[in-house]
Amino acid sequence: MDSNWLSYSLSDFLMFGPEVFLRLFVRINQDIWPWQGIAVIMVVAIGALLVRGDILARRGILLLMAAAWLWSGAGFLMEYYGPVNLPATWFGWAFVLQGALLTVVALVWRWDTVAEQSAMARWSSGIGWVVIMGLSPLLTVAQSGNWHSVALFAVTPHVTALGAVPCMLVLPRRIRWLFLLLPLVWGLFSVATLWTLGTRVLVVIPAATLALAVLALLFSPRRAQNRG
Repeated sequence: MDSNWLSYSLSDFLMFGPEVFLRLFVRINQDIWPWQGIAVIMVVAIGALLVRGDILARRGILLLMAAAWLWSGAGFLMEYYGPVNLPATWFGWAFVLQGALLTVVALVWRWDTVAEQSAMARWSSGIGWVVIMGLSPLLTVAQSGNWHSVALFAVTPHVTALGAVPCMLVLPRRIRWLFLLLPLVWGLFSVATLWTLGTRVLVVIPAATLALAVLALLFSPRRAQNRG
């Protein structure tokens, strides 16, 4: 019995191929048109709030990130990905829970102080985040050759998780780890799934998510710069 289990690979448990998976992106974009504009507005808004950088901006970032987790979890994962890949439904519920917890933190957490950053650092953070969120959705287009498969932030979970990790740096380190667990687990699951499907271009997104999540866990401003 044990030897039989060892003969299986991850591909034996996937009941769909790369064409079916990439088609999911086309379907959701067709079904929600033209509401993708909201996702684009969210990206620009988060970039602007990163540039602003004060406590009110941090609350706004967390609320927008909460909406992104909820939208991609209840939408793409539960309604589109879940029917062909059961673990995606479980992740969908995890995304929804992440969004709910971020909403609570955004509304009730009290920041005594915030890290003081130079204007150049804030602008670099905001513009850099917008650029990443603008370019990473195009990887599905490069993989599929279909512009209708673009994977937008807040609509699709892979780009949402990638965009969420840098934004979690607005949280104090003592609670930040809690919100980085899901990107780490989702990143591992996605790397394994996408590599098995042969969609190697898309592996870049969860791989980058994993790398950024590890860095975010380790990142801690010097106390002299940030007493909070």
